[in-house]
Amino acid sequence: MSYTSAGIMILIGIFLVVTNEKYQTHGIGFINAGSIVIFITFIKARRYGKRPLKDERTIKIGAYGLSYSWLITFILISLLFWIDLFDIVHLTVKQILAILMFTMIVTAKGIQWYLF
Repeated sequence: MSYTSAGIMILIGIFLVVTNEKYQTHGIGFINAGSIVIFITFIKARRYGKRPLKDERTIKIGAYGLSYSWLITFILISLLFWIDLFDIVHLTVKQILAILMFTMIVTAKGIQWYLF
């Protein structure tokens, strides 16, 4: 399934690059995304083999990682509130959202990786 969707993404990207100069960056993006999906699918297949991807242990570790990530993000939101209240640093909404999204992703995956 993943290999098929990755192949379709790569073909769409090649089609966009070849046929339309206006959408070349989009086409390159599709090619890169398809390549990443193939790479991740290959690594997962090699790592797990015939074993199931999820069991009780992995589900529990994932839940712990996400709950710790939520707590860290909540603390960061509180910290950003106080930074804004005391006007320590002037941040735009885009910057705050970028900080929060980056923190959520990095802490969730980092904590899950550590717990595994």
